[in-house]
Amino acid sequence: MAVLALPVGVMFSSCSSDNDPFFTANEDDYPIILNSDLETNTEWVNGEPPVLATITSKENFVYEAIVTPAHYTTVTWFIDGVQVAEGKTIDYGPLTLGEHVLKIVATTTKGKETSRTRKIAVKDPTAGNDIHDRLVKQGSVAQLHGDDIAKIVKVIIGTQTVDATYNESDKCIEYTVPDLPDGVYTLQLVDANGHAYDGGEIELNNNPQYPVDGEMTLWEGSHEIDWGTPWENAEVTAKLKEKAKVGTVLRLYVERTAGDYCKGCATVDWANISTGSREIVDGDGLRGDIDISNETEFIEFELTETSFELLNQGNLKIVGHGYNLLKVSINISAETALWEGSHEIDWGTPWENADVTAKLKEKAKVGSILRLYVERTAGDYCKGCATVDWANISTGSREIVDGDGLRGDIDINYDTEFIEFELTEKSFELLNQGNLKIVGHGYNLTKVTFE
Repeated sequence: MAVLALPVGVMFSSCSSDNDPFFTANEDDYPIILNSDLETNTEWVNGEPPVLATITSKENFVYEAIVTPAHYTTVTWFIDGVQVAEGKTIDYGPLTLGEHVLKIVATTTKGKETSRTRKIAVKDPTAGNDIHDRLVKQGSVAQLHGDDIAKIVKVIIGTQTVDATYNESDKCIEYTVPDLPDGVYTLQLVDANGHAYDGGEIELNNNPQYPVDGEMTLWEGSHEIDWGTPWENAEVTAKLKEKAKVGTVLRLYVERTAGDYCKGCATVDWANISTGSREIVDGDGLRGDIDISNETEFIEFELTETSFELLNQGNLKIVGHGYNLLKVSINISAETALWEGSHEIDWGTPWENADVTAKLKEKAKVGSILRLYVERTAGDYCKGCATVDWANISTGSREIVDGDGLRGDIDINYDTEFIEFELTEKSFELLNQGNLKIVGHGYNLTKVTFE
């Protein structure tokens, strides 16, 4: 009884000695695999064995099986159905990225056998594509998000190597950007064993221009959303107010966990962050919770003026039921909305707006793209043009002087989502003389933006 009470580690430490507590087992006994992480096969889920070890593609799989009767048992190792080793230890690899099926078979000299099946997960550290991670300023402390990057201790940018520290709260590594000339460099991630992994490219710029198109991670982790366990975060709220704008898309990465009701919503004080609708006032379903299926990777909410009114009153709160929240991000677009609504453009009903003209002059520049979102309504002639005083905003050409069609009106068919005009020096000369005027025939103007 005293021997049986010894810790397992102590019991195994004497396997090679004459005092081996399992030495009394003989070759007529059935073999037993004693490793605590191989005790049973009941951890299988949906017909899949659990993961025994997670390694990178540059590491070997190293493991020791503890079996009894030790002196009469042979251990054979199979990976993906192929025998790769024999003996109580294995040091095999490297393995390709992905999951591999490991089978450990223990057989006695009398042919009695037992086995365990597990998985080996092979994952390399991978850098994400957040624009704020990929466009960084020399001398600044930059963040780099990604998958399986907790083991990274250095980054190499070009030929410069700098130390990196894992930030547990933000699920990213942080490092000081080296003092290199502006430009695009290769990025490598280095772990504590000196293994380097491809991180793609990174741009260094002493004057990085934001916002630009791209996704920015605000939070990453795992939080189970249930009726009584919403997710709320003041730091993310502050980042939203600082980084986002009207039209920015808030994206929630989710993983369904419930078998029946599974919906999610981004809210402030339980009100839908896009519309302000509240379920407790408007009735079940009217708040705008979004269904989450097994195939749903993320759900999205466009930020509006109402969103920022709400965020000035309280914190972002993710609510609903039946899913894990894995990441919160914003998709920052270089496209800025200037006006949105519905205006039917006809021969005698052009659209003109002094406020939009002022915003264009203030925010746009030579090379910006003016974008008109349109919806065809006429059955025959349907063309549109952005003008100032009836002159094409890009070229200055006027139909009444140059002849029909030479102004540059653009055909609009039933599949046309938008038409575009590049802003030139001529455009700003015109805008200093009059208002933006959208003209043509046979369509509804639904939105005006620039990029």
